Amino acid sequence: MRTGFKLHRAHYGWIEVFITIILVLFALTVIVPMCLPLLFVFKTQLEYSYDPWSLPKHITVKNFLEAWDAIKIGEGLANTLLVSLGVVVLAVPCAALAGYVFARYHSKVTEVLFYAILVCYFIPIQMVLIPLYKFNIKLGLSNTLLGLILPMAAFNIPFWVLIYRSFFHTLPKDLGDAACIDGAGHATTFFKIMLPLASPATTLALLLIFIAAWSDYFLSLIMLNDQKLFTMQLRVSQFLNAYGVDRMPRYAAAAIISMSPTVILYIIGHKWVIKGTLAGALKE
Repeated sequence: MRTGFKLHRAHYGWIEVFITIILVLFALTVIVPMCLPLLFVFKTQLEYSYDPWSLPKHITVKNFLEAWDAIKIGEGLANTLLVSLGVVVLAVPCAALAGYVFARYHSKVTEVLFYAILVCYFIPIQMVLIPLYKFNIKLGLSNTLLGLILPMAAFNIPFWVLIYRSFFHTLPKDLGDAACIDGAGHATTFFKIMLPLASPATTLALLLIFIAAWSDYFLSLIMLNDQKLFTMQLRVSQFLNAYGVDRMPRYAAAAIISMSPTVILYIIGHKWVIKGTLAGALKE
């Protein structure tokens, strides 16, 4: 028993303990803000005003119903779903096609184009907001959901081009060569052979791009002015700005409704996220 204990300590030293503590602290910075609304959402406004940090005396769902009507959550969910699906539909096929081309066909032109796209990934959104907003006005897309979907998809494409390129690099080149010998064209080789083999990367892209689009606040705040087009994040923020913490139970209910789809989606799809990562989707 002592030998086993010593071996365990040898493999898990102070450095590993320190790293574990840091990772736990980082995890708490994400988990605690998500759990805090659960402390307020089942209270009445009077209970919250009397003692915000106590446990609720009676469980009530009234705050969810009031928040749904006050913030018009149904309309916000529809807008957010439309934006998220639009970003996924535009970003994933473009990234997959570009990643395949850059992985399969090597030349000076493709290398220059790849690194030009990769540079776009490191450009902060704040640097291009003004020209992007003016460009939307010229195209007649100002204050429209399409004017939000297009730039959001464009900002997601560079990173996923890198991911798909890395993934297609891991696939044997003999598969494509065999398809060409059998008479398959470039499109047939890509859609019927290569893309199905890249399903772990595609699933990972679908999940993470959808979650990122659903959770977006900054770009939506700049591109949308009409309250009827507001996404969930803007509606919840607008409610907080209007009432502050005076209606915290309702705000907590709205925040929970807003984040529930992404949390549920990640719980359902976390296995595919892990599979996509282990399959080489994040390897260069």
